[in-house]
Amino acid sequence: MTRAVISATDAIATHALLAAVRQSADIICDRWSISLIAAEFMGARRFNEFVDLIGVTGGLLTARLRRLEQDGILLQTPYSRRPPRNEYWLTNMGRAFFSVLVEMVRWEQSWSPNPDSPMLRTVHTRAPKALLDCVRCEACRNRVTARDVGLMVSRARLEAMPVKQTAFRRSSVDSDSSPPAAPLLGPSLDLLGDKWSIEVINCSFLGVRRFGDFKAQMGVAGNVLGDRLNRLVAMGFLSRHDGRRGAAKNGYWLTPRGLSFYPVLLRLQDWADTWIVDRYRSPVTLVHKTCGQPLAAHPTDVVV
Repeated sequence: MTRAVISATDAIATHALLAAVRQSADIICDRWSISLIAAEFMGARRFNEFVDLIGVTGGLLTARLRRLEQDGILLQTPYSRRPPRNEYWLTNMGRAFFSVLVEMVRWEQSWSPNPDSPMLRTVHTRAPKALLDCVRCEACRNRVTARDVGLMVSRARLEAMPVKQTAFRRSSVDSDSSPPAAPLLGPSLDLLGDKWSIEVINCSFLGVRRFGDFKAQMGVAGNVLGDRLNRLVAMGFLSRHDGRRGAAKNGYWLTPRGLSFYPVLLRLQDWADTWIVDRYRSPVTLVHKTCGQPLAAHPTDVVV
């Protein structure tokens, strides 16, 4: 298998990574789906318990529970036959998502601290030491940040890469993608719960800066892209100037707040690679620059 180091701005690398990102995002990167998983960790099992905890409406809750069950994240079990009633329990795949939630809470503690966060209390209860750990390279055990990651590509595997798919993508924020009435997470949910925002931030980590380049890589309508870029600027993830030079630039640059979100994406990718069996495997490999080894995030020592 031929591998070569490539530039982070290589269009092939961006396309390949987005193809893999989309498959995981279409399964889990939805505000309500993430909120339902978080609610289950907080003890919700039954329909009314989910409604009470996050304020989700009945029809929307039914649809999301069915989708999570079809994707293998939730398991439905009966607890009453007359009348028929069911409970929903996380499968091993669903329970493994706790490491992503821990990383989201860790980021929020650093950038948007909320001591009253229900998920913070849940993390402390289930895994008291979880927030003390950080994402580390499994090979050298050193801490990993966005600037420590390089890319390698297998040119031989590029031929198997699927064509870019855009038709099924949502072109705007749907009515059912609004924040839960009782959000269990803060700004991290605003980003991870929106598929287009995930693509924008992934492109940013790959060095994409200009509006036209975002549009070409993502295959997104200009008005939708403009909305997400403006939203990420307002949230402090992106800036319209290069902070290192302090001058106005024709593009969008990750801020320290945005750069610090990278470990959340690493946990999400690790979860997807482990549990989404039929996921397209990108020909692009992340490399830890410190040790030169393919990057595998050291698993968080969390028991749930």
